[in-house]
Amino acid sequence: MPPSSTIKDVATLRALCERRYVRMWASELVTPSADAWPYALRVGKPSQAELEGDYAQVCARADAVETWAEAHGLACRTEPRKVGRMAYPVLSHVLVPSMDALARAVGREAHWRLYRERATTLQALFPQVEDPDLQKVLVSLNRGGASDADFELVCAAAQWFERHDARGYTAREVPLEGFHAKWLDVAGHRQMVCVLAGLLSLELKERPRLVRFRYLDPAYLASGARAHDAWLEGDACVLPYRPRLVVICENRDSALWFPKVEGGIAVQGDGMAGTATLAGIDWIVRAEHVLYWGDIDVHGLQILAAYRERGLDVRSILMDAATYRAFERFGTMVDKHGRPLQPKADAQPLPGLTADENALYLELCSPDHVGPRRIEQERIPLKMADWG
Repeated sequence: MPPSSTIKDVATLRALCERRYVRMWASELVTPSADAWPYALRVGKPSQAELEGDYAQVCARADAVETWAEAHGLACRTEPRKVGRMAYPVLSHVLVPSMDALARAVGREAHWRLYRERATTLQALFPQVEDPDLQKVLVSLNRGGASDADFELVCAAAQWFERHDARGYTAREVPLEGFHAKWLDVAGHRQMVCVLAGLLSLELKERPRLVRFRYLDPAYLASGARAHDAWLEGDACVLPYRPRLVVICENRDSALWFPKVEGGIAVQGDGMAGTATLAGIDWIVRAEHVLYWGDIDVHGLQILAAYRERGLDVRSILMDAATYRAFERFGTMVDKHGRPLQPKADAQPLPGLTADENALYLELCSPDHVGPRRIEQERIPLKMADWG
């Protein structure tokens, strides 16, 4: 008889405990709930046929669960079940008595201890912060993998901004002692500081947005005038000709050496952040043709969709299924740090993509996808960049 399908094995029970830990750890640190414990984890209910067919096998599977539970300080509950003419106790639940026990069961004791200490510190330093906001800070620290040094910097920065007005400073000019000049530019840092300091915004002076581009018109370039230029937010930018074609290239190399095109300009994109900037530049919006060329991957297609959702009438080039197949051998399954590119199992069609683009997007998101999840733009020869 194969192992009972109605009795969960240790790996399944541990995964359920892990899911509960991830869902509850922050709230239990800030606003613990007595009603949540003990947590009764249903092990399963073998059918009468399973019990009478091979009671020994059912017991063996239950014994493995009980051994795991006992080793982690968890209790077990049984219920009487009839096997033949006799009633026997059959394992029905594993009982997790507390958050401490849950952390122990999933090997998260160090994490639980660390964040309990951090929660205590934050509550002492910032007693005015409400519980839901404190939870957000803890989750943000955890998401960013904050070291002890980084946690201390978050606390110190929030205390500084509680007492000082930083208006007029850029993020790198704020006179925080012992801080790297770029610390406030790291994703998540400003939001945590605002929450802890009770501020809606740090009101720092932001750098004007910068867009670099290259002129592609052959007649203009033959004149010996400058080939490279830049648009700076708030500054005058007078172009030597009104572009008929603007191609937004996500990769700098592709923009720098894009083939010459009459009335053309190649703009260096800036990922998702660039969608807001470029979709608001007049000479890009007014161009007869606006193209986007990025990586053939989930992120590249999300950027394309975002441009359209911002109202830019943009067409993609070399980001379709045919191009993917043609250059699949140059694709990759890892990012620049060597980490595997992850699927996006819950992906839904994007309103900014065409039917064919969405089909490719969902395929690249799928856990069942076979082949590389990314073909980088620069792996496709520039001679292929025919926009006609």
